[in-house]
Amino acid sequence: MLPLLLALWLTPTPLQTPANQQARQVVDQAIAALGGERYLQARYRSGQGYIYSFNSSGELNGGGTRFWAWYRFPADERIELTKDRNVIYIYAGGQGWEITYKGVAPVLRRALSEYQNAAAHSLDVILKTWASDPNTLILDQGQNNFDQAPVESILFTTQNGESATVDFSLRTHLPLRVRWPRVDTDTGGHYEQSVVYGNWSDIGGIEAAFSQDEFQGPQKLEQRNYTKLSFAAFPDSLFTPKPLK
Repeated sequence: MLPLLLALWLTPTPLQTPANQQARQVVDQAIAALGGERYLQARYRSGQGYIYSFNSSGELNGGGTRFWAWYRFPADERIELTKDRNVIYIYAGGQGWEITYKGVAPVLRRALSEYQNAAAHSLDVILKTWASDPNTLILDQGQNNFDQAPVESILFTTQNGESATVDFSLRTHLPLRVRWPRVDTDTGGHYEQSVVYGNWSDIGGIEAAFSQDEFQGPQKLEQRNYTKLSFAAFPDSLFTPKPLK
């Protein structure tokens, strides 16, 4: 009996302060706006569109690149680039591969680390995993404005110390931005990474963001614009790297 009581005493339980209760209400409204149980149970998402990259001055690096993407919750993705779909990246099971006409090769360590960090702080992971964990502290940080829209900012902190802030629209309750602190593994520098979501549209009862902009601090790194999205299931074999024919 004593070890059980000691374990219960050592396990922290988030306090239900008014700020926590308000935060939970905001999160519940957001999940409902995203599609409720349909959103929470969706494991697959696929789509196509154009990707744009930006230089350090915030200017476009040439024109956009066609892409096709498949995502499997919580952290696996396949993306095919160029109109010929002859450059492929697969991230699955904690590994990453680049597939070109030269064959299959592991992605660079830094690229894999950056992908895994972004996947671990994705909107889906925050709302489907972190928010459902009773040990996650969910705290209301108040109302402000983002991109000329009124938002309510909610801070999520997991039991293992991971944290991220989501800005939810006060008008639609949909998430507009996810941001989290990062440390550069090579330089040790600290910065904030963020993803901005826009152009929301209903796809079979689930709201989907047709635009996603990735930032490192104030600098935009990448913009992904979808022309088509689906939540239909697809073969898991897509995440097995195979040489191009």
